[in-house]
Amino acid sequence: MKDGFYRRLLSWWFLPLVATGVVLGVVGGAGWVMWGVFLRVTLGLHATWLVNSATHMWGTQRFATRDDSRNNWWVALLTFGEGWHNNHHAHPRSARHGLRWYEVDVNWWGIRALELLGVARSVKLARTPRDAAD
Repeated sequence: MKDGFYRRLLSWWFLPLVATGVVLGVVGGAGWVMWGVFLRVTLGLHATWLVNSATHMWGTQRFATRDDSRNNWWVALLTFGEGWHNNHHAHPRSARHGLRWYEVDVNWWGIRALELLGVARSVKLARTPRDAAD
């Protein structure tokens, strides 16, 4: 809350969405607004809720945590890596939640690209010992 940019972002969160809707409406009409704003927001919210529900019911637990979080591969594929939820609960400060080669984490690839470009700094990663079974 010390940073003025983030205080303004919390107050004016709807402006980028409205601006996007206006531009899409002018360029492509109501169909573009439906696809580019309403469907996108609806799918994004449902994906978030899916992570917070399905990954606490189905999947595997690599790390012993104080909750019922699980890693779920199909949720991870739908949400670009957020389905590695047990990894996230075990290492909440880590930018990378796909901790093994087979745990696809597209969000991490984006963060890594921003880091390589110098846009993201002080990126935190989980430090875990390799499992013999993996």
